[in-house]
Amino acid sequence: MVQRVKAATLNRVTEEGYTDGYGALVHLAAVIGTDPEGLSPKSDEERFAWGGHLKGLRAALLCLAMHERGIAPEPAALVVSRHIEDAMSDLEHAARAGCGGGR
Repeated sequence: MVQRVKAATLNRVTEEGYTDGYGALVHLAAVIGTDPEGLSPKSDEERFAWGGHLKGLRAALLCLAMHERGIAPEPAALVVSRHIEDAMSDLEHAARAGCGGGR
C-alpha cells in the first residue's frame, strides 16, 4: 500500500515540475506526520528532538520547492503544505480502503 501511495505522490509532484527527490521527501513527511506526539516519544528530550527533525524536513522541502520551481518563500510554503496534505490524505484513504496495514 505504501509503495502505491508513494508512486501516486511522486507522479503528482513530478507532473507539477518537481523532482523525484522532492516527492520522496514529501512522502516521508506524510508517513512520519507533522506532530512529534504521533511518533510516541518516550521523553521530553525525544519529543523536542523529533520536533526539530520534523521542522528540518519541512525546511528542506521549502528550500527544494523554491529552488526547483523558482518560487518565493510564501508560495513555496503553501505548495509544500498542499503536497504533504495530499500525500497524507492518500495514505489515510488507502488505509481506510483496507489495502494493508499501517504506514
